[in-house]
Amino acid sequence: MLTFYDAPVSGNTYKVRLLLRQLAIPHEAVRLDIVGGEVRAKEFRKVNPFGRVPFIVEDGFALAESNAILLYLGRGSRLLPGDVRAQGLVQQWMFFEQNQVETALGLPRLWRKFGVEQDPALFEHYRPRAVAALKVLERHLAQRDWFVGDAYSVADIALFAYSQMAPDAGHDLGQFPAVSVWMDRVRAQPGWFSLE
Repeated sequence: MLTFYDAPVSGNTYKVRLLLRQLAIPHEAVRLDIVGGEVRAKEFRKVNPFGRVPFIVEDGFALAESNAILLYLGRGSRLLPGDVRAQGLVQQWMFFEQNQVETALGLPRLWRKFGVEQDPALFEHYRPRAVAALKVLERHLAQRDWFVGDAYSVADIALFAYSQMAPDAGHDLGQFPAVSVWMDRVRAQPGWFSLE
């Protein structure tokens, strides 16, 4: 049985929750309070030395990092193309998501959501990075329905998780119509559910 260590507030765990539902993968969920520090507890660190979620354990095999988990669980499914070049493109977008989208949108969203006091200059530091990342997504989606090929994939799941949070991070998605229409397509996928 697959054990999935989850935290409802996290965009990264949302990705895994969504994939698990859309592929109907049997699992046991263990919910942790990341705000309350459960991921840093000694008991959890014995299971997961990274001290972060999401994290999965399956038959003694343990895996951290949301996008690595998506690739692992998505293998052989409709959500991960079989062609090696298409898989390379999926990975390209997933690396872009973690490096550009998650950081620039996720951190300001987290600070606002939980009222974490931050220097206003820090918000302004992430604003142009977020806009630049959203512009990359907009240009790409202006020419196609999905990030890779002609079908919804783990790349779309990865990019959706934090892109949907743009308004919570202080960005108007009205400036990105192709991104907004793509989000509607993602929301129309069987098994989709909202973050909170």
